[in-house]
Amino acid sequence: MDIGIRPTARGGVRAAATLALGLALAGCGFHLRGEVHLAAELERVHVQSADPFGPLKRDLEAALARAGAKVEPAPGDGVAEVSLAAVSLAPIVRSVGANAFVNEFSMVYHVELEITDGAGKTLLPKQVIEQSRVYTFDQTQAIGTGAEQDEIKKEMERDMVQAVLRKIEAVGRRS
Repeated sequence: MDIGIRPTARGGVRAAATLALGLALAGCGFHLRGEVHLAAELERVHVQSADPFGPLKRDLEAALARAGAKVEPAPGDGVAEVSLAAVSLAPIVRSVGANAFVNEFSMVYHVELEITDGAGKTLLPKQVIEQSRVYTFDQTQAIGTGAEQDEIKKEMERDMVQAVLRKIEAVGRRS
């Protein structure tokens, strides 16, 4: 009985290559970064932010919820607090050409982070997390520059959420 499935040499080579790649990655210790693992004292958490309606607070709360935390709308007894005391994302001029036009910007994302547990004990004293990206400004492509700037901001917001989550996870490993 012929069911119409015939192995090909190409398929076998592809499968072998995929298997070899998987084994090589596993052997070197590589693994995909999953959601953050929270310590027990961070399972109920409130996120306090200097920018209460900004994307960092919203995205961080969503990531914490995906990690299994119960995100509380207000601080209280038994509720840990992730405080984002200062949040700013702004372009800074890096260079100006001979024609007095800006040639290069640096987008700087600045966050001051502090974490306390539900009893008010400081788990992470105030720390600054700062990221920056450099981009050039082309006067002939002024319309595209705005879109590029927006894309850089979105990328930096995603990166900042991951940076804060790594700090939260590190606090959980220490406690």
